[in-house]
Parts: sequence; structure tokens; C-alpha cells
Amino acid sequence: MAYKPFDADAMMDASANLLHLRIDEDYRQGIRMNLKTAAKMAALLEQVKLPDDAEPAAVYRP
Repeated sequence: MAYKPFDADAMMDASANLLHLRIDEDYRQGIRMNLKTAAKMAALLEQVKLPDDAEPAAVYRP
């Protein structure tokens, strides 16, 4: 499978269409920046290798 870079505008347009939203042009730049930040955060999480038998902690302790 070939790597395809994240397209924030395509994600924004598809999501807006799915949710029947009209996004004003004034807000698009801010939404684009937030989507790109979320994509970078997700890419970091995808790099973490977990064993197949990993289970979540029973109790959260910070």
C-alpha cells in the first residue's frame, strides 16, 4: 500500500458534507491547523509497538 500524505482540506470537506455543515471561509485555516496537529499526534501513537497480548491497565494512576 502506497503512503498518501494527510490532506486536511479533503478531510474537512468530507466531514462537513457528511455532517451537513457549511464551513465559513474565515474558519477554514484554523480547522486545517487543528486537523494537521491531530494527524501528527496520531502518527506518533501509531509508532508505539505493543505486544499482541497487551491489555489496558485496570486502574489509571498518573
